[in-house]
Amino acid sequence: MAPPPAEPMAYEELTSLYRKERGSNTLAELRRDFYTALADLLFRTQREYEKELARDPDSIVCEGLNQRRKKMTDLAQRIVEDRMDKIASMALKGGEGYGNALERLTPEEKELYQRVLEDFRAHRGVLPQLRKRDYRIGDLDARVAPAEPAAEELPPVEEPPPEASDLEPEEEEAEAAPLPEEAEAPLLQEDESDNMVVRILEDLPTFSGPYRDYSLRKDDVVLMPRSLAEALVSREVAAEVRPRL
Repeated sequence: MAPPPAEPMAYEELTSLYRKERGSNTLAELRRDFYTALADLLFRTQREYEKELARDPDSIVCEGLNQRRKKMTDLAQRIVEDRMDKIASMALKGGEGYGNALERLTPEEKELYQRVLEDFRAHRGVLPQLRKRDYRIGDLDARVAPAEPAAEELPPVEEPPPEASDLEPEEEEAEAAPLPEEAEAPLLQEDESDNMVVRILEDLPTFSGPYRDYSLRKDDVVLMPRSLAEALVSREVAAEVRPRL
């Protein structure tokens, strides 16, 4: 079991790191216990959401916590994937003989870097083999035995190709149906630009949204993510404000 982080990570720290990582081609500097602190943050948020879900699943507090935990998971995954891409690029350069500054790598990332670097170096060792004239031929000869000529073989009988109607239904469907294209699901749970303006109809307890906390009072007019605003409107504690044309 990993030791607890020296200092708990806050949601604002995660969003700040996300902006830094996405805004640079080099690794952003982060705390040494980043992965431990990140796991602790996600765990604490999930537990907080589960407690509110058990207490009042229809509350706006529960809805806000649900959106925040989804947003945090998205940010965390994007940060990890961005850093993996940068580490792989560093290892590729290292395999070509270039030096790399590794001071911004966490202990977990240094292990990843070393494994990728060793794989790149091993693959570069294939190059001398590629220059040999008999490369792959020897492997092929060792696996495939020479065929013995058959005695008095009759010439093959040419048969007409089968008609489409002669194919089995499953085969015909397999030929007709194109291969599905793999589509990557978007990581973000909601469009940040899809917002909605609402007027608050009564004082509300402080609750968490996907991007910030809200402390709203009666007659406040606020711009917020549409999904959260619609949840308030459906509970009749807010009304949509439509701009006049």
